[in-house]
Amino acid sequence: MAYLQSLGLKEVVVDDPDMFSLKDEMKTPSGTTAVAASGSDGVSSSSSMKKNVVKAKCEKAYSILLNLLEDQLIDLVVNVEPGDAHRVWKILLDTFEVKSTASLCHRLDLLMSIRFDLEKETFDVFKGRFTKLILELKERGEVISPAIQRYVLLRAMPTRYESLVQSLKINDTLTIEEVYTHIKDYWEADARRRRASSKKEDRESSDAGVDPDRPNLSVFREKAKKCYECGSRKHLIRDCPDRESSSSESDSDRNSDEKDRKKKSKKTDKRITLG
Repeated sequence: MAYLQSLGLKEVVVDDPDMFSLKDEMKTPSGTTAVAASGSDGVSSSSSMKKNVVKAKCEKAYSILLNLLEDQLIDLVVNVEPGDAHRVWKILLDTFEVKSTASLCHRLDLLMSIRFDLEKETFDVFKGRFTKLILELKERGEVISPAIQRYVLLRAMPTRYESLVQSLKINDTLTIEEVYTHIKDYWEADARRRRASSKKEDRESSDAGVDPDRPNLSVFREKAKKCYECGSRKHLIRDCPDRESSSSESDSDRNSDEKDRKKKSKKTDKRITLG
């Protein structure tokens, strides 16, 4: 539509060409009309020229609209008389401009359930979402009053804004734009407080020798601690009681093996001596 307007063709597309010609005739001076009534050839030819201009504009707009349509959309306007750009535009509007009750109810549901999420968006982004819904409802013939807008806007605020909400509810003289301004000022002050608090916590962590951007290795080591003897996480292998018992058993086994070896050695010596 903006392209057609730049070419001076928007009027013949939006308005019925017959009504468009009638408007031009109504704009002519009363003297000219009187001459036309008397059968002046000059006025008659002028009116004919205007009709020809309007017809040429309609044909040009018609060709532009058809060239802009995709192949599957041509079937929608195949029965339209060539040159009737207004009829083509009307069919496209009736097909694609959704004005159903279901669509209206959906927009109303979105408006009544809208919430300002401090963690995911700024106030300007939230305001954009809010005003977009208001405009969409207005385009569908539903004008939301400033009082309802104010109610829904304050209802959408987070719990931590309760003091602000109560103060704005009391002051009924504020316009919706003034309510926007008060909420934005409060949001900016709250954002500065949160940033200052976060920086303070970072400084305290830094003073304590803890880098907030680095993982806590002591916690990691504590979770990774494990005895490779018995599998317990309460102690390491050097303190494992099972290891001590197994070590003592190994020592006794080694002592017993040593005694047996010495006995065998003595017997061997005796046999050698007797021999």
